[in-house]
Amino acid sequence: VSAVLILFLGAPISWLMTALNSALTFLSKDPVTAIPLGLLLGAMVAFDMGGPVNKVAFLFGTASIVGGTPQIMGAVACAIPVPPLAMGLATLIDKKCFNEEERAAGIPALLMGLIGITEGAIPYAACDPKHVMPSIIVGSSVASALGMVLGITDIVPHGGPIVGFLGATNSLPLFLLTIAAGTVISTLMVIALKGIKQKKEFASKVV
Repeated sequence: VSAVLILFLGAPISWLMTALNSALTFLSKDPVTAIPLGLLLGAMVAFDMGGPVNKVAFLFGTASIVGGTPQIMGAVACAIPVPPLAMGLATLIDKKCFNEEERAAGIPALLMGLIGITEGAIPYAACDPKHVMPSIIVGSSVASALGMVLGITDIVPHGGPIVGFLGATNSLPLFLLTIAAGTVISTLMVIALKGIKQKKEFASKVV
């Protein structure tokens, strides 16, 4: 079974990882492509939250620190906390959109976001990928792109508000601003999408 999985899944996954890394390398060569680079990095960070795609973006950012372009790691750092912060905030703003377990995980998700652990949003994405995934990808992409535009740098291979408070970024206010912007967008988006879902479910029951 392992051999079959490696044969049929290993090659495509390897190709995808190589293609993503090549795209990041291409976009990082020209200042004009700063926004597309930020959007791609943010989307990758949120896509699988600690999985292979996330790791490609993270390692690319880590390499940029050594390569003298810490603004790339800065963009990644801006995106990292958005998914858990947004999901945690959404559970506090509109409790009816979430089940009891999700509401209970809201505060832990916020804490994980503050210390830069993207995986805090995984339970929410697992329960409702159709509405959660687009929300966190959009918010993380916006945060990362803003980070690139504002020239946020990060000199440590980690993200989230914690690195800013520890002095690893070049501008704490701007760093927190990018995170806040992405978080607000993701929060409002997931609440709106879940609200539409609930209205449709209610309408179907009435009919």
